[in-house]
Amino acid sequence: MGKNKTLALLILIPLLLIGCTTAPSQTDSDNGTLVIGEVYTLESGKTIHGNLAIIGSSFTMEEGSQVIGDISLIGSTAQINGQVNGDIFAFAGSSTLESSAVIDGDFNQIFHKIHQNEGSQITGTISTYSSPQAIQPAWSSFSFLIPFFSNPEKILTSRLVLSAVFLLIACLVAYLLPKPTHNVMRSIQNQPGVSWGVGFLMLLAVPIITLILAITICLSPFALVLLVVFLVASLFGWIALAALLGELMNRWFYLKMSLVLQTLVGGLLIALLVSLLTLIPVVGWIAVMLLGCYGLGGVTSSRFGKFEDKGDRKRKKNAISKEISSENGKATQEE
Repeated sequence: MGKNKTLALLILIPLLLIGCTTAPSQTDSDNGTLVIGEVYTLESGKTIHGNLAIIGSSFTMEEGSQVIGDISLIGSTAQINGQVNGDIFAFAGSSTLESSAVIDGDFNQIFHKIHQNEGSQITGTISTYSSPQAIQPAWSSFSFLIPFFSNPEKILTSRLVLSAVFLLIACLVAYLLPKPTHNVMRSIQNQPGVSWGVGFLMLLAVPIITLILAITICLSPFALVLLVVFLVASLFGWIALAALLGELMNRWFYLKMSLVLQTLVGGLLIALLVSLLTLIPVVGWIAVMLLGCYGLGGVTSSRFGKFEDKGDRKRKKNAISKEISSENGKATQEE
């Protein structure tokens, strides 16, 4: 188990480092190119030999540039003026094909918007799956209820990307930190009322304290630290709630899912619930914050999963009180 956790960390750390590096050099490459979270421009006259993967980035191909291979766009925006000798797969985001763009292959898109200017060429076919543009008339008919329904691309893309990120983080936390996750789950389950109350107090107090610290020059760095800790605790709380919901599904349907799989199933349900609730202005967001108080309180009462809060102190206090009362009663009877 220890070796598996080490292997997972070794895989995760390079990915994070890739996301923090500067934009890749625009030179020929025989092994393909990976771009994560960057503004990447393929200059005129430059050629990439191999596949190109763009994740969460802004990609521009200048006129006269060329990619000999397939391009994968995930949650990215692309402006293509050059030539692509291969297929393009686009998931979320948007692409613009300028008049000088030539795509010698197919363009496959999911939850993606493509704008093709006059003069641009696609020798293959454009395949669209569940394009938000296709359902825009249906969403627009409900715009009088919720105004931003008239922009389904923004709604679907943002919620899909955020849900995918949450599920990825939740599964990694459940895999790498199973005991703290389990302790937070049990703390919420053992004392749901206390967890919600503590979480609600944290929700009210932390923003006020952060604001006070922020306006104080010498203490402003502590405001940033407190805010980061609060956000991490909130995220960890939602992960624990996802794992707890997955555990309930596991029990109800007599399944034997691991903690990671439980977290994935519960996370999908929570992501769906939160996505639906946040479509309701103000009230939906308030409901999400109040629901998140359970997880935030569980993280706080368990000290970030350091131990399981079983409510023993309260039970011990009650037991001591009863014992004292019984001893006093016996003393009275003896007198």
